[in-house]
Amino acid sequence: MNRSVHIIGLAILAISLTMPTNGCGGNNPSSVKNFSCIESKNPVQILPGTPNIQMRTSRCEDYIFKISKMSAALHIFVPQYAKRFNLDEHVVWSYLENLQIEVSAIPKIVTSAYDVKGNLVKDSPVSGLALSPSSIWVEIRTSQIWSSSLAHELVHVIIWNQNAGIHGDPDHEGKSFSGWSQRHTQFIKDFNLELLDQDI
Repeated sequence: MNRSVHIIGLAILAISLTMPTNGCGGNNPSSVKNFSCIESKNPVQILPGTPNIQMRTSRCEDYIFKISKMSAALHIFVPQYAKRFNLDEHVVWSYLENLQIEVSAIPKIVTSAYDVKGNLVKDSPVSGLALSPSSIWVEIRTSQIWSSSLAHELVHVIIWNQNAGIHGDPDHEGKSFSGWSQRHTQFIKDFNLELLDQDI
């Protein structure tokens, strides 16, 4: 990518992360803050009220979701997922235990990935990745969590752990792997609308 285009893109992203926006919830406070590993006493953030779920940035100088907002998002996600898929909340939390959430404002490109319908795409930009049954990466795209791929990656982690760590259904609604259905896709949409309504 041209260096000047890349710098302009980063400047636009930085402005979008710090500018106040008008949403359904009123003043729409940001769920994002600047992060510096040099200034922070704790580069790894433990999310309160969770089974040792941790969050960190990809780079020393980056953006990170606010701990209170990320924790709130998880405490909305778990009971809603449990209810939608007829699971006990404790079981859903157990699937997320010791999860490592890495976040960054810098996007990634992968050599191959599946879209939600199971079609293979090459050299694709991604806004999130489920790296293992206990590790995800999420791009910070705006000042709110609802616009990120957090819920999408959490679903992958749950399916991965339900499959005894064999796979997290990388082709989503495709037929090569099992676990993901249209219900999961709809759940993510509904959940993100809930976060939007709550300014998260």
